[in-house]
Amino acid sequence: MTDDAGADAGATVSVVGSGGRFEVVVAGSGVGVVELLLRRLAGYGAVLPGVDGGVRLGDLREFGEPAGRIGGLPARFSVEVGGTSAARLERDVAGRVARVDRRFGVAELMATLGDLNRYRRDGPPSLHKPLVLVWAIGQVARGHDRLYPWPAFREDVRAVLAEFGTGGATPQYPFWHLGADAGLWETHGLTKEPLVGDVHAVAGFTSRAAELLADPGVRAQALDVLRVAYLGEVDQPSLFRRVGLPVPAAPSAVDVLGALVGREIKTVTGYSNWVLDVDPASVLVRTRRSAAGESVPVRFVQDGLDRLFERGRVAADVKTLGYRSAFVAAVLATLPRAMVTRAPASVSLGYAPTVPDREFGELDRTAVARYRVEQDALRHVLIGDDPSGRCALCGRVLPVELLVAAHIKRRSECSDEERRDLRNVAMLACHLGCDRLYELGHLGVGPDGTVLAASASGALAEQLAPLAGRTSGAHHDRSAAYFAWHRDRVFRG
Repeated sequence: MTDDAGADAGATVSVVGSGGRFEVVVAGSGVGVVELLLRRLAGYGAVLPGVDGGVRLGDLREFGEPAGRIGGLPARFSVEVGGTSAARLERDVAGRVARVDRRFGVAELMATLGDLNRYRRDGPPSLHKPLVLVWAIGQVARGHDRLYPWPAFREDVRAVLAEFGTGGATPQYPFWHLGADAGLWETHGLTKEPLVGDVHAVAGFTSRAAELLADPGVRAQALDVLRVAYLGEVDQPSLFRRVGLPVPAAPSAVDVLGALVGREIKTVTGYSNWVLDVDPASVLVRTRRSAAGESVPVRFVQDGLDRLFERGRVAADVKTLGYRSAFVAAVLATLPRAMVTRAPASVSLGYAPTVPDREFGELDRTAVARYRVEQDALRHVLIGDDPSGRCALCGRVLPVELLVAAHIKRRSECSDEERRDLRNVAMLACHLGCDRLYELGHLGVGPDGTVLAASASGALAEQLAPLAGRTSGAHHDRSAAYFAWHRDRVFRG
């Protein structure tokens, strides 16, 4: 079992039983392990059997008291959970259970959004929580206060759940149960799910989550996590329009392909393609089977782009992307926010549902949580336990929550050996713009370590001008090859 920092908690969990009645056995050591397990079980609507019908964990905000009754490790306790199996329950409760860190930042927010405890019984997990969060992010984007009165929430959210959800339109459940993710959501004026008469109850994002989501870049990242992790079967453009969010627009295939002329790109399975030429109707592609090049209709690539931006993720197969699916997926993988998975083959925007990474794979079950684990590990390598660090591009010393351990060479393009080269393949970049500017190629680092700025105009030029000519502290002999890759493949200069 892993704790909230991704470290091994020193405990093992096993679950036995059937028919809705299970025994949870916890061995080993670790502080707060039972409390973390109870929090996870709350997402199942689990009941601890006892007097007066037992304790319904989903009604609790704090789990210290029932954990205290169970006692320390080793521990064994009974639980009643419908609609699941012992193996599935064991898999879920033994994984990460997020707690609120005093430095709850962007990485923690994304990890929480990607690992929601969702109600499930005799079918797929409920979509209520992710749908409500998309709605609430739309409210934040429009300048609404972070807390929503229950009467207004009930009417608006009920309509969203009825149109896009898979079960009953029951807004009272997410209104209350999102509070189980304490760093994300809070409720006031309630001790359980609201009734129609609870007119004074309010709920919504915590002040810290709302502060983070006020940043449009963080909002976009949060929506990427929600749409890819949970909403693949939902009509996302209609949902976004319904809640007042801009529908993600795909770029022009001709523009994307034009930037790739003369470049080698890799398919999901690792084969090389070269874009030789492009016009409005077709793109000439050289492959291992055709040195002279083959013509591929540009509309195939445009269809792939449209699907990716509409759903957030596309399968890299013939059924989805057509008979040139390998090439189309290779093009999609070059997009700045694209992440590639190989089993099953797919391309996602900003969030990978599974990440083939031997170094960190054993630490966590979910990709967003893995992202957080890797971020913690990378930041620790770069700055240890210091509460602040220096951005490698702008040079500002900032609190750690405003810094990201950015890959110098795009992570999806790194070999396994390069991914494990933590000290040299990553640098600290700030959330105040440098991380995104480098990722999109507006900034680069030259062979001598000088920060390079691409040509630009207007506000972007004003943003880049003070950065050009600085010396990056992340550039040295062992990182130079990674910066060279970025200069050749991503930098727009």
